[in-house]
Amino acid sequence: MFNAFTEHEKAFNEWVMDGFPGVKDATREFIENLQRRNKKRILWKNQKGGILRVIYAYEILNMKDLLLNIVTGGGKTVIIGAAIAWLKMAYDINKFLIIVPNLIVRDRLELDFQTKDVFKNFELFPKHLEEQYLNELDSYTLEAGKGPQGIMNSGVILGNIQQFYSSNISGQRNLAYIMNFVDKIAVFNDEAHNTPALEYTTVLSTLSNKCLFRLDTTATPDRADGQTPDSNMVYHYSIAEALDDKIIKSVVVYEPEIKIVELTYTNKETGEKRKVTELDKEFEEAEKQVKPFQWILDPEPMKKQIAMALQRLDEQKRRAKERYKPVLFVVTMSISEGERAQKMLQNDFKINTLLVTEESEDTDRKEAAKIGKKESSYDAVVSVMMLREGWDVPEVSVILLLRKFSSPVYGQQVIGRGLRRIIRDTNESEILAVIDHPRLQHDWLWRLVAVSKIRQNVQPDDLFGDEDLPEKPKIQRLIKPENIIVIPSPEYDTDIDFEKKRKEI
Repeated sequence: MFNAFTEHEKAFNEWVMDGFPGVKDATREFIENLQRRNKKRILWKNQKGGILRVIYAYEILNMKDLLLNIVTGGGKTVIIGAAIAWLKMAYDINKFLIIVPNLIVRDRLELDFQTKDVFKNFELFPKHLEEQYLNELDSYTLEAGKGPQGIMNSGVILGNIQQFYSSNISGQRNLAYIMNFVDKIAVFNDEAHNTPALEYTTVLSTLSNKCLFRLDTTATPDRADGQTPDSNMVYHYSIAEALDDKIIKSVVVYEPEIKIVELTYTNKETGEKRKVTELDKEFEEAEKQVKPFQWILDPEPMKKQIAMALQRLDEQKRRAKERYKPVLFVVTMSISEGERAQKMLQNDFKINTLLVTEESEDTDRKEAAKIGKKESSYDAVVSVMMLREGWDVPEVSVILLLRKFSSPVYGQQVIGRGLRRIIRDTNESEILAVIDHPRLQHDWLWRLVAVSKIRQNVQPDDLFGDEDLPEKPKIQRLIKPENIIVIPSPEYDTDIDFEKKRKEI
């Protein structure tokens, strides 16, 4: 996605160095409080950089719809909280709508905003304003069976994007309530852009009539359907930068020797057998939801890969030194394949395993959210693309890929589930071990997520100690943004007179 802020970077840096000229008095007070050093917790460099770019884009450049592209684990929730605090102080906005793509994201944000810890822990309001503004920022979560009346009594409204769809009665009611009874509003879209394009666009278009400010936050701005979000990207905080700042884990990929682990599949409908290299079309069609995936990985290669993943889990447990409980995350293509993986983990390897699919009960979703806690009875979780955006369990230390990715969006989302560091505020190295297979051809994905090392030809009984990781990732930095040349998209003549062309030949 194009970074709309690139051409403004030099002017932005000068604005910061000059002490933020041209901002409102209340904005200046907010920034001064933000930069106070005597706080319980201070913002990371990227969090401060994100909110300052938002302020500059809105107040100096007059941009309204903004997007922050920040790696998973980069602290997007705190930036949302900071933006709410700034808008509350400087623009007297009293309603803040946070739209999310699913219940998992909603559950995580609900805790942060119900307790108001996101405001309190980082002291986002000056002391003389904190009590008043915190009292005005009670949160309300839209849920099935609950009316929209709670919107009027709360400052922060949290809801799934589906709860505003015009295709259902409750969505129509919720949207109409905001349009009829709310004066001005700020909208925060946390990873909801990958919902169906037409409904997503309709909701945001309707809200734009009341919306004074909109901020999209995501680790994967490019939509899975190929369309581009309609907001302006003003900040990109990459995986390489986050590694350099030591706020995420380093990724190490382990690949078995092809001769030892050959990926073969069986069609559950016909019994036909194929190698993974013969299923590229089927993987892609399933990912695009064109056709269901009817193939299941055979037991032998599945068992060998699970064994390799459990070796990595044992290594991660030794590194943890009982300070936390490392978790194995297994990703499959279908529910049938997920069920096979779960049964194999439980019966053959005696690993208590949770299965989460679109057919799972809410209790399973809640179990997945707390699987990293020591009191959880599960050591592994198997998912069929249900645990993506918002499922943030830092204890995910090993990921086993029993599927092929074609979409860079889905691939990055899955790897992102294990990027969050477990031990904060330390120089101790942490790794995310990913078990892959060379036949899945994920080289492009490893470049995208800035993998630190790829171990090839790993044998079933290989054991590794501390990984010898590169000290610094290679980061491409923009030195002279004023020299950037924007190349316009090509224009094609689609109205061609073929008869005239034929006569000219």
